[in-house]
Amino acid sequence: MTYDINQPDAAPAVCRGDGKPGPGCSPAPDRITLGVEIQRLGRAVRRYLGLTMPASAREATDGNASIIMFLDRHRGDEIFQHDIETRFCITRSTASRVLTRMEHKGLIIRKPVARDARLKRIELTDKADRIVADLAANGNRAETSLTVGFTPDELARLRDYLARMHRNMDTALDTAARSQPTRAPARPTDHPEPSPAAGQLTASIIHYERNTIKEGKERNQ
Repeated sequence: MTYDINQPDAAPAVCRGDGKPGPGCSPAPDRITLGVEIQRLGRAVRRYLGLTMPASAREATDGNASIIMFLDRHRGDEIFQHDIETRFCITRSTASRVLTRMEHKGLIIRKPVARDARLKRIELTDKADRIVADLAANGNRAETSLTVGFTPDELARLRDYLARMHRNMDTALDTAARSQPTRAPARPTDHPEPSPAAGQLTASIIHYERNTIKEGKERNQ
């Protein structure tokens, strides 16, 4: 049993054993689930990035900016539409629509590959290249604001916790998907590679990419 330490002059009041506050007990703090907290944090970061979007990148929406930075980090890799779908957890139709708009804006080009004419790798244009540095700087500012007061050890442990949560959720998603025949099983992911821009910790919170790119390459060989 616990007592109210905020009333030193009064007889200690016993709190109820069922977790509900009794006479003299302070109410239990409102606990929000981790999933909701992570969603709230992700939305806050996206709002910040939107409000501080560099003038040079105003043409790129929040989603466009994320894809641009993803492509910039993987310039040496062959990136296809299915990699975008997996990396950002979006449907084929959504990915196709977003990429088509980016192509019309002159931010990306899609090039066929020699081994399979049906495949088109996605590359950044010179126009997108010119805004990468500004997006990276803005992402770094968001990262700095997000991690104020954290020690390197705390950040390392936080990344580990987030990675474990991702693995747990991957397992749960796979189990849920397998119970519904109309849906494909969830694709497993692994640890995120450090992102130099657009918020390293933000990227850790939202998605992982190393395994998905590797799997995409293997499928296309």
